[in-house]
Amino acid sequence: MIEASATAILPVPAKSAFAVVSDVSNADWLPAVRGVRHVGGPKRGVGARFEVEAGMVGRHLRGILEVREMVEPKRMVLVLEEGLDLTVIIELKPVRAGCELRVAARYSVGGAFGGAVERASQPAARREVARAVEQLSARFGRDDEPAAESRSR
Repeated sequence: MIEASATAILPVPAKSAFAVVSDVSNADWLPAVRGVRHVGGPKRGVGARFEVEAGMVGRHLRGILEVREMVEPKRMVLVLEEGLDLTVIIELKPVRAGCELRVAARYSVGGAFGGAVERASQPAARREVARAVEQLSARFGRDDEPAAESRSR
């Protein structure tokens, strides 16, 4: 399993940032996501389901992303229902200047060559998560680069 994550300090309280990140119908900033459409469950909160179009690990994916966990204003977990084993974790914590945002994407690729594909995809995944954090940060007027990290699990 691969995890790529990025963090940034947002100049707003965690509650304000969470209102934006938890609005999944407008979450085209998420890592690799190119389009989002609500397809079932509540529009917001645990059980909300969204059809997403994404490019991940060298593949064009369409699937259903479901909100599996939401702890306002601290944490939200999104899971792709089928296909690629993908979990996106969004965490916010208060800091002196506003709040710290952390976005992590954990994924694994099955099959005989899954491990090799995972390792080869790490740099792209790291860039995609950093891009997502930067896009979201721009909505709050932040202009410095996010810190990105990646690791194998």
